[in-house]
Amino acid sequence: MVIRVNRGLVFVFCLLKTFLEFGMVFAFGAFFVELLDKFQKDRATTATVQSLLVGVTLCFGVVGGALISKAGLPLVTLLSCILVPLGFGASFFATRIEHLYISIGIVSGVGVSMGYVSAVVIVGRIFTRKKRVLFLAMLSASSPLAGLVYPYFLNWLMTLFDLNETFLILGAIYSNTFPLFILCWMNRSTLKDVALSSTVSQDNTNTENETQVPTIRHKENFIINGVKTLREMVNITYLLLLFAVAISVAGINGYSGIILDISRWKGLSKSQGLFTFVIFNIANTISRLVPGLLKQKNGFNSFMYPIISTISGCVGQLFLYKGQSYVLYVLGTSLTGVAIGGVVSAQLILVLKAVRPEFIPVATGLLFTVTGVISATTGPTFGSLRDNSGTYESVVLTVSVVEAIAAILFVLALVYRRIDNAKKQSEETTEDTIEVIVTHL
Repeated sequence: MVIRVNRGLVFVFCLLKTFLEFGMVFAFGAFFVELLDKFQKDRATTATVQSLLVGVTLCFGVVGGALISKAGLPLVTLLSCILVPLGFGASFFATRIEHLYISIGIVSGVGVSMGYVSAVVIVGRIFTRKKRVLFLAMLSASSPLAGLVYPYFLNWLMTLFDLNETFLILGAIYSNTFPLFILCWMNRSTLKDVALSSTVSQDNTNTENETQVPTIRHKENFIINGVKTLREMVNITYLLLLFAVAISVAGINGYSGIILDISRWKGLSKSQGLFTFVIFNIANTISRLVPGLLKQKNGFNSFMYPIISTISGCVGQLFLYKGQSYVLYVLGTSLTGVAIGGVVSAQLILVLKAVRPEFIPVATGLLFTVTGVISATTGPTFGSLRDNSGTYESVVLTVSVVEAIAAILFVLALVYRRIDNAKKQSEETTEDTIEVIVTHL
């Protein structure tokens, strides 16, 4: 069956949904100061809103993918188109900040996660080969790109309306993603056929080659199956990558949630704080595109870019700690944006190298889940440090140390990866030698 609408139109709505919703997850820090003033709570309590939003969005990705497999793209997309505006619209009635934990952190967070996973799956199914890689990269870069617009747009809204009314308007704006569900419903057979035909072609290829690809399915119950999968999947390289990515991304997610309050702590004006938020997202966007460009060059090691990125994040936070001028503050913010962009964009490439192909979906899902769980704790932790010490010095130093530890873990992952490759080559050489000897005998 031929797709009923232009693929470019489908991609535009996927891009729009990711830009509007997933972009808000990491631009929600623009609300931090307003939330402090509105609800008069401490910073740990206030930062929990974005931490929950980030954590739920990342953690629920695995569930969203499973729902797509069981219930189909149209239903999951519909749920997303309902939950995101519902959560923000319900926030209009919030009288306590704890109400936002549920409405935005959980309800909208689940909806955003479903929407992002749906958009990725749709793009992956309607495009192939080089176009698929290109459009998925553009989809990924759209979220930090939204950070260039949101700070000024939200500031403009909050000069005209109060905080609760701003949430209501955002809920109305997010209702405009509903056409993506209509497109999914119109093309449900095509999208399903593409997925099935891809699976069938892979099965046929395996049959023709008379090679059975190992699977992670077992006949035992779910728990035993999960334990066996983890035992077969986990290796030292993957564990090092898992912890490196999780602590690096979670640390900077916590920082981005309080970035405007940090600028106020540094004595900067509101306009300067908004501009540094934009600088952070420009660096983040550009950094996400770099690994894909570098991979076009033969011989570039994929582990090097996250190592460089985390080192830049460590140095950037030191600039924020020691720097007194606005120039150093902007430079430190830019280096921090480079750090998160580089790690986020490189993580999927590194997972491909760390685990066997049949474990990639599980390994990627576990990586997102662990990152989400840790991200949900960084906001309250950083806010508590600020409340107890009266300064953000301990926060930026903590992020700097975390990025340094992540850089070390990436280096160790590279070392273990090379050791594993050397062992495999040695085993293959030994097997070839034995085969030659046996043949001669």
